[in-house]
Amino acid sequence: MVYTPVGIKCPDCARLPRSAIVRLKPDRAARTIAAAVVGGLVLGLGILLLQAAVGLFFTLILGYLIGIAMSEIVLWGSGRYRSPTTAAIAVGGCIWTYVVPYVLFYGVNLGDVARSASLIWVVIGAAIACYVAYNRTQ
Repeated sequence: MVYTPVGIKCPDCARLPRSAIVRLKPDRAARTIAAAVVGGLVLGLGILLLQAAVGLFFTLILGYLIGIAMSEIVLWGSGRYRSPTTAAIAVGGCIWTYVVPYVLFYGVNLGDVARSASLIWVVIGAAIACYVAYNRTQ
């Protein structure tokens, strides 16, 4: 006997047909990746504008909000499909969101003490964003 979500079944009855197994199709995956790239670009530019106005004080809260936003963008692009694949795309989108402003526009100079001190907080914010996005899309 096999335990299933609807009760105990025999092994023949517990086997799912191919039509019942849902997978992320390649066209949906491409649309999800495109949504994560475009969303990450927009969120990254938003980081630039917000930190120019407020500074690095809200970096950790901003990481949490970026994780939520990226998970919603990825879930929208995938048609609300949740799996490790969409979670990986969401984490990649969060990393892309932080790469846009800090590498493409500022350039990371680890020799500068002031910038490297602020870079630690940005990395922590990015880790929070990745954690939140992974958990919401898993």
